[in-house]
Amino acid sequence: MQIFRHSSADTWKKKPLERRSATDRRPSVVDWITGFSDNNNSNSDWIPRNEDERLTRNGSVCAVEESQPNVSTQHKDLLISQLKKEVKVIMEEAVTKKMMDLNSPYVTSLCVAIDACLMDGLRRRLLGLFSCRSSLALIQILAKQNATAETILIKTYEFEGQTNIGPHLVWIREALHLRSLSTIIHHISTAKNIQRLYDKNSLMLDRAKGGMVAALLLGPCAVTFRRMASEEATAEELVERGGGINCGSYNSTKNRYQNGGVGSGDSTTRPPLSITRQGSSIVSSLDRNGSVSRDYVYSLHHNFKTSLLFGKNNVSVATDNNDQAKGYLSLHKNYDGNLTLKWIPNQLMHASSQPSSAHSNNGEFSNLWKNAIQIDMSEIIYIHLHQKDETSPACLTFVNCEGVQSAPLHLPAGQHTIAFLSSLEAGLAPILRLDPPLWIGSTKEKMLPRLRKRSTAVSASSAMLDYVFRLVRTSGAEPSIPPPNLNSQREIEEEEGDEEGEENGVGYKKGYNVSEMHDRCISLPNSPYIIDNVDSVVNFQIGKACQSMRNQILARAFYGWLSYVRHLRTIRQHLLHLVNTTKENGDESEYEVVDEKFWKECRSNPTAESETEFLRRVYYCGIESKELRRFAWPYLMGLYTWNEQNCEQRLEEYTRRYLNDIEEWRVLETEVRRRDEEAFIAARAKKTATPLREGSIINEVFEDEPTCSHRDDHEHLVVSFMANLHRIDKDVERCDRNLIFFSNKDNLESLRRVMCTYVRRNLEEGYIQGMCDLLAPLLVVFEDEALTLECFTILMARLRENFPQRSGMDKCLSNLRSLIQVVDPQIFQMLTASSDFTHLYFSYRWFLLDFKRELSYECTYKVWETIWSATRLEITENFALFFALALVTNYRDVIVTNNMDFTDMIKFFNEMAERHDCSRILTSSRNHVKCLQNLVQNLK
Repeated sequence: MQIFRHSSADTWKKKPLERRSATDRRPSVVDWITGFSDNNNSNSDWIPRNEDERLTRNGSVCAVEESQPNVSTQHKDLLISQLKKEVKVIMEEAVTKKMMDLNSPYVTSLCVAIDACLMDGLRRRLLGLFSCRSSLALIQILAKQNATAETILIKTYEFEGQTNIGPHLVWIREALHLRSLSTIIHHISTAKNIQRLYDKNSLMLDRAKGGMVAALLLGPCAVTFRRMASEEATAEELVERGGGINCGSYNSTKNRYQNGGVGSGDSTTRPPLSITRQGSSIVSSLDRNGSVSRDYVYSLHHNFKTSLLFGKNNVSVATDNNDQAKGYLSLHKNYDGNLTLKWIPNQLMHASSQPSSAHSNNGEFSNLWKNAIQIDMSEIIYIHLHQKDETSPACLTFVNCEGVQSAPLHLPAGQHTIAFLSSLEAGLAPILRLDPPLWIGSTKEKMLPRLRKRSTAVSASSAMLDYVFRLVRTSGAEPSIPPPNLNSQREIEEEEGDEEGEENGVGYKKGYNVSEMHDRCISLPNSPYIIDNVDSVVNFQIGKACQSMRNQILARAFYGWLSYVRHLRTIRQHLLHLVNTTKENGDESEYEVVDEKFWKECRSNPTAESETEFLRRVYYCGIESKELRRFAWPYLMGLYTWNEQNCEQRLEEYTRRYLNDIEEWRVLETEVRRRDEEAFIAARAKKTATPLREGSIINEVFEDEPTCSHRDDHEHLVVSFMANLHRIDKDVERCDRNLIFFSNKDNLESLRRVMCTYVRRNLEEGYIQGMCDLLAPLLVVFEDEALTLECFTILMARLRENFPQRSGMDKCLSNLRSLIQVVDPQIFQMLTASSDFTHLYFSYRWFLLDFKRELSYECTYKVWETIWSATRLEITENFALFFALALVTNYRDVIVTNNMDFTDMIKFFNEMAERHDCSRILTSSRNHVKCLQNLVQNLK
């Protein structure tokens, strides 16, 4: 609060009014422009003014005294400030993500801030009347008069037991998920029945700040939230749920390439046939999870979309275990005139009627949902009715145009069967009708027709209790002929010898023209007992089904052909250069692992045939042990030629050169350490020194400005080596410290010496983060610094293009994208649906470090030597691409089932690091290479 007191109010009586001169008046903008103001005078001094004094509009001085806000106002400001911070965090996260996790801690923090605003000044004594003294009572009050609040309350009860947070936060989270939180908060601050629950000084009743809470929540309500599990499953759990990795055989992999990614057992994107079967009943596939199942149960009642024609509980159906399950049977007529028959077990009806416990245990009701029945009556042509007598229960079975029968429905004894058939007949009119139709008795009530059997050996008084009704399509121009009544039927039954009645098989009145009724039917005759006419309803329905299947088969063939053509175009444009079709790719079973015995034979007789045999064994089976790799890898990498015998002499030469390079860069290291020490001392002295005068700052800046143009070669060499040496020291200290080999400081120093020597030889290229990861496995295998350096140089010649500032990585990601598009279109479509997946950056580390971070050391050895042998055999120089493809395709079920986004993919493969089944993935990689070779060869 501000109190204004004019200082001129006490002195206006003492001083007479005087005309102010031009020099005393305040300068204006015009005066300043024309030069009249004293501001243009450079010698004028600024007069300090008391900052507590303010000028009024008339120029008089007023003293300002500000009062401190009370505790209630400070608390409101604190709540609003905290809410603003949480909203800012949510909006910043929403910018980088398309959908946010509803169970994330950011959302929980926002709910806590909103709950604190709602609880400010709330009279908790009155809340005791609503069974809870929290903000949940507010939504309970609103639910009585607001449909949105009622929906939020139902959602709160549904998910209350599935989260670790309290119900007073769950309802806020669910309102945020439904994008109605801002509306609910605004209603709370304005509703009169809610205002009586707050004190006068509460935040929600504040005229200025009460509306800010709802206004601040407009942004979070516009964000799309996704509901995920409260506890995210680990990568191993996801793989176990998916049944392990999907390592396809060569035949299945071949089918994927030839059929455009469609192999045996693989789901495709082409349209499936629309006929769905489940057990012995015709059931439409529906998801029975959460609110979907409850909405399905609500749809069984009369609503604005469908009209309920018939409903009966305790109707029994045989389950898969041959048990009789009782449930609710209902017949509905949709807005388009079609009829739908539904049956659902009683347990699901009871569970879905309780929002707090509905589907709390989805496993308990999963089997029950499999027994639910939904039948489209437009596909039914026969209805079988079986009944022992009029006082026994009846059994109804529905048969569609393909001859598939539904599960038998057992109706209780009584008139329920007549009531159902009457409702069905009324719902079918005027397009369809039952044949034979229900009869009308003397009391104008419907009853089953009294039909006589064909055989004359049976007494005519015996009535048929087994009926076969057909759904007949009637003419729309003329009304159907009404069936005869009961009295006329009794007269006909007395005439047992009537030849016309025996011929027709139905006891219609004499002179009743059946052909006239047949002419008024579109698809079939009136009675199933006329055998000299073609059953046109069956032909019509079967023809309709065949036409539909024919169209779908043609559509599938067309989409398959189109996908195949697109994949061939991708192969011609992007994948032809990845494999060499002139080199035959053998079978894995034909070769054995390279052991010590075979290696000795190769070295005793180093021929071209033994070299090829050696390379093929390495490609398919690998090398047996690390000790054998120490001798075989230099030949495999091309450091030594296959015919070279005296390798010790070359190794001595490499060692001599290596030691000379060490001595050279040791001198540079000494200079670097000296400069680092001087820089540290100078920085410390500069921090503790007294402030310098203003003029010396300019001189210091000009003295410290670098003069690169005047540096000599030695200075440039020292500076460049200094920058690389600092990077090497950081990476060496954190390189695989969990490995026993590098827990020894001497081995870490060996790693540092080899890396520094390589950087000294390739100073223009310099050190790039990740080189230590590539060097470490070589040092572990060779345990010789000079030999490790030479092999590392060969390895970097291949991987150098994948490092930053080069084009190799873009080529790898582009080729991997094309391979996934050809092999698995479904997962490609899922990956490319998001802009984050366009370049498949989740595989960036794979190609940068040659899968070293993804695999254990032993698996890294196998993968590397397979890559080198594939290059030496000229099968492919890009085997790393096929190994990356195998990593994606072998986890495709896990990726597709969990609908992983970019962040989920990175998290999944990070957790699966060093846990992959390397042998199976290598087998899948070789199958991919072989299939692409065959496909490219056929194209040529």
